[in-house]
Amino acid sequence: MILLHRITSFFVSALAAGGYYFLIFHPFVEGSSIDRVTALIAMGSVALLSALLLSRLLKWEVTSFSFWIFLSVPMFVIISSFCLYLFLEILALKIILALMVSLALWLYTENLFAFYHLPAAYQAYALEYLSVILYLLSCFFFASSAYGAQMFLQYPIWMLSIAMFWVVILATAGVFWVSKVDSETSMLYAIVGAIMLTEGYVVIGLLPTSFLTNGAAFTVLLYLFFGLSRAHVLEKLTRPVASRYLGIAGAFMVLVFLTARWF
Repeated sequence: MILLHRITSFFVSALAAGGYYFLIFHPFVEGSSIDRVTALIAMGSVALLSALLLSRLLKWEVTSFSFWIFLSVPMFVIISSFCLYLFLEILALKIILALMVSLALWLYTENLFAFYHLPAAYQAYALEYLSVILYLLSCFFFASSAYGAQMFLQYPIWMLSIAMFWVVILATAGVFWVSKVDSETSMLYAIVGAIMLTEGYVVIGLLPTSFLTNGAAFTVLLYLFFGLSRAHVLEKLTRPVASRYLGIAGAFMVLVFLTARWF
């Protein structure tokens, strides 16, 4: 029985890789509605099968809040990456996205297996740090695809802002939960952070840069918020810690916009 759980990480990662292989190398006909439906079916199948495999790994403890948190992290990675894929045109970027998602899912499910089924091999705080990283990665995928929808599909910014507001709330609540912060404090920071970051999302969306650049800039803001708010709640926010987060965020923001293509 444990062998089946042991190879779940391989199956989830292989499923994502196989789905992306189909999407990238299947000979779709440009503009064909049938092929668009086929692509959506492939994405939905990967998401559904991954959810079933992960639920089995998590022992189907659907009444436990931890079940939904641990399930939501990899599912957010999968769904948000598929959203971003729809706006990518360069083959190399599609392949890089597929490799990133497959590796991220493998790392996360490996640690989930150890946490649930082989506690002696689990590295302390591994899921906590991985969850923060994957939330940031997923928010980059989602924010980039939201900017892409605004740029190419002319979706109204208010609709995308509402979506981003709820994504930030859920991501912040998840990050604070794995950091063992009480729910009342988590929701307070999640709501305040969502308001501030939604405003940041709108401002960044006004810049004459690509959707990937905008998504990266938004993720830097989210990284800064996660870092400072977690440190404050955990009573670890000192001047050196704040300076480190501000310095890293500032350096990445400068790098993002210096290397951006301005229209």
